Amino acid sequence: MSWVTIDSEACNDCGLCALRCMRCFSVQNEKMTVHATKENCNLCGHCVALCPTGAVVHHQMNAENFLPVDRGLNFDTGEFIHFIRKRRSHRHFKERKLRREDLETLAEVCRYAPTGSNRQAVELKIIQDCEKIARLSSHTMDYFIGLMGEVEARVARHEAAGEEVPKSVRDLHANLSRYKGMEIARKIGLDVIFYGAPAVIVFHSSGAATTPKDDCVIAAQTISMTAMTMGLGTCYIGLFTNASSAHPPIREELKLPAGHEVYSTLILGYPKLTFFKTVDRKPIRVTWE
Repeated sequence: MSWVTIDSEACNDCGLCALRCMRCFSVQNEKMTVHATKENCNLCGHCVALCPTGAVVHHQMNAENFLPVDRGLNFDTGEFIHFIRKRRSHRHFKERKLRREDLETLAEVCRYAPTGSNRQAVELKIIQDCEKIARLSSHTMDYFIGLMGEVEARVARHEAAGEEVPKSVRDLHANLSRYKGMEIARKIGLDVIFYGAPAVIVFHSSGAATTPKDDCVIAAQTISMTAMTMGLGTCYIGLFTNASSAHPPIREELKLPAGHEVYSTLILGYPKLTFFKTVDRKPIRVTWE
C-alpha cells in the first residue's frame, strides 16, 4: 500500500508533486498516480508541502505538523548577518540553572535541521548531572595527558637515536603542546574541558547515516543559534568529541547506543561575560570560476 495518496477531487493536476519527486509520482493516461513505499520515499514531506490544494496526504507523517508557511515572514539580510556575527564561544557561565522547557525547545528544533538523505538519525544526550560532567571532563583530560606523554616519548626516542623526527610526529607534538597545562589545571580544580557549564549536549549518530558528522554539526549549529534567542551562550568542545571515540572510559560513561559515535559537542549556559562589539576575522578565500 502506498504511503501517499491523492484526493482526486481536490487535485488540480498541477504536477508539482511529480516535478519534485519522480520516484513516487508519475503521470499515466493523463492522471497523476503515486506509489510511495519505504523503498523509494525518504519521508521528506515535500509533496505535501508543495501541494497548493491540500490534495496530497502522507500517511506516515503527522498532518498537523505541516504548518502554513508565513510568506510575509522574512529577515533583513544585514540584520541577519549581524546576528550571526554576534555569536561568540562562551566559556564562563553564571551559576544559574537552565530551564527544562528551554532545553526541550532546543532539542525539538533539531528535528528541522537538514540531514543527509533525510535520514534524521541525529540523537542528543543532554547532561546536567554535575558529577557526570566532572567525570567526563576528567576522562578527557586523562586521554590528552596520556597522548601527550606518548608523543613526547616518541620524539625523545627519535632524537636519542639521532634520527629526524617524522613530520607527522612533529605536527602532532606541536598540536598537543597546548595541553601541557591540563594536569596543573586539574590539580587546582579548573575544568578546561567543559568550563563548569551547567549543561553539555552530546550529538551522536549511527554509522548507518549517510553523513553523520555533517548532520550532527548542522544540528549543533542550529541549537547554537537558537540558544542565542533565549539569552544562552554555547561553545563547541572538539576536545571531548575527539577523545570520545578513542578513550574507552568516555564510551563507558556515555553508554551510547551500539554503533553510535559522538560527532559534535556543545556546552550551554547563561553567559557571564558581555561582548560589546563583534570581532574581526580573516577575509574568506574565494575562487570564482
